Amino acid sequence: MDIIMKKIYKGWRSLHLFTRTLIGFGIGVTLGVILGPQASIFEFLGTILLRLINMVVAPLVLCLLISAAADINDYRTLGKIGVKTIAVFMVTTIFAVIVGMFFALTFKVGKGVAITNEGLEATTDVIVPSIVDTLINIIPNNIFEALSESNLLQIIFFALIFGLALSKLKEKGILVNKVIYGCRDAMLNITNMVLEITPLGVMGIMANVVGKYGIKILLPYGKVIIVTFLACIFFSLLIHGLIMAHFIGKLNVRHFFFEMKDAILFVISTCSSLATIPLTLAGTKRLGVDDKVSNFVIPFGAVVNMDGTAIYEAIAVIFAAQIYGIELSITQLLLILLSATIASIGTAGIPGSGLVMLVIVLNAAGLPIEAVGLLAGIDRILNMARVGTNIIGDAATAVVVAKTRGEMREAVELYKS
Repeated sequence: MDIIMKKIYKGWRSLHLFTRTLIGFGIGVTLGVILGPQASIFEFLGTILLRLINMVVAPLVLCLLISAAADINDYRTLGKIGVKTIAVFMVTTIFAVIVGMFFALTFKVGKGVAITNEGLEATTDVIVPSIVDTLINIIPNNIFEALSESNLLQIIFFALIFGLALSKLKEKGILVNKVIYGCRDAMLNITNMVLEITPLGVMGIMANVVGKYGIKILLPYGKVIIVTFLACIFFSLLIHGLIMAHFIGKLNVRHFFFEMKDAILFVISTCSSLATIPLTLAGTKRLGVDDKVSNFVIPFGAVVNMDGTAIYEAIAVIFAAQIYGIELSITQLLLILLSATIASIGTAGIPGSGLVMLVIVLNAAGLPIEAVGLLAGIDRILNMARVGTNIIGDAATAVVVAKTRGEMREAVELYKS
C-alpha cells in the first residue's frame, strides 16, 4: 500500500502546477455538483490558500520593490535610454489597463451570474474617498501599520522611496542591499511553497461555490477567456504594431510580427517572458534595433513591462465586481488603473504573479479577494494571452527607443509576403 501511495504521490508531483490546479478545479466542480450545499465542508481549504496568499503578498512586494529601486541606483545613471524606456513602459501599461477595463465593461464579463457579497470583508458599504484623499492615503503614516493591514499601495510607495534612498548610500548600503536580497529570495521560496497547495485550495473554493450557487457559476468563464484574448490581440495590433512599430518605428507591421513569431510561439508554450529573452532579443535585432538598446530594453522589459498582465488584471477586477454585483465608482476605477499599473511592475517576473497581482488590485479597489480562487483554474489559459502581449510590448518599446534615439539599423531581413 505504501508503495502504491508513493507512486501516486510521485506521479502527482511530476505533473505541471497548471495541470494539478486544473485537476483540483475539476474535482471541486464535481464535488459541488454532487454534494450541493454540503460541499461547503471543503471551504476551509480555500480559506487556507487565501490566507497564505495574503500572508506572503505584503512582504513579497516590499522586498521586490526595494531591491528593484536600489538596483536602479540613481535615475541619472540610467541615462537617456533608461529614462525613455521606463517612460514608454509606464505609458503603455496605463493604456493597457484602460483597454482591459473598456473590453470588460463593454462585454460585461461578469454579468449573468450573481454571487452575494454578504459576509465578505470587502463590500460597497463604505464611504468612497475622493480622488485627492485617495492620493494622500497612498502615503503611509506608519509603514509597520501598513504592513500589518496589508495596505499594498502604501507599501509600494514606501518601498520605492526606501529603495531609491538606499541606492544613494553607495558602499554603506551594500550590506542592507544583501539583507533585502536575502529577504526577497526567502519570500520567493515561500511563494513557491504556497503555490504548491493551490490545487487543494482551488478545489475547496470551487466545491463551495458550485455547491452553493450551482453549475451556472461556470458560465462567465468562457466570456472571460474570449474577452481577454480579444483585448490582448487588439492592444498588440493597435498599440504595439500600428502605433509603436509602424508610425513611430517606421516598420512594416507584418514584418514586425513576422520577426517576432518565434518568440511569440515560444512564450505562449512556456508562459515565461524571462525564458523567451534570447528569442525576443534575436527578433528585435533582426528588426534593426541597435545592440546597445535591445540588450538593455529586452531583459529589463521581461521583468518590468507587463502590458498583457495589466490588461488581464483590469478584466479580472471588473469580472469580480460584476459577479458580486458591486457597482464600481469612478474613484474605484481610477484605483484599479493606478494599482494595476504599479503592481504589474512590482510583481513582475515572480511565480504566480498573476494571482499575486490580482490580490493587490482587488485589495486596492475594495473588492472580495475570493475572486482569486474563481479565476485560478483558468489562469494558465489566460496567461497564454497576456505573456504574448508582454514580450511583443518589450520588442515594440525597443523599436521606439532605438528609433527616437536614431539607433535603428537597416533590418537584416525584410518581410516577404
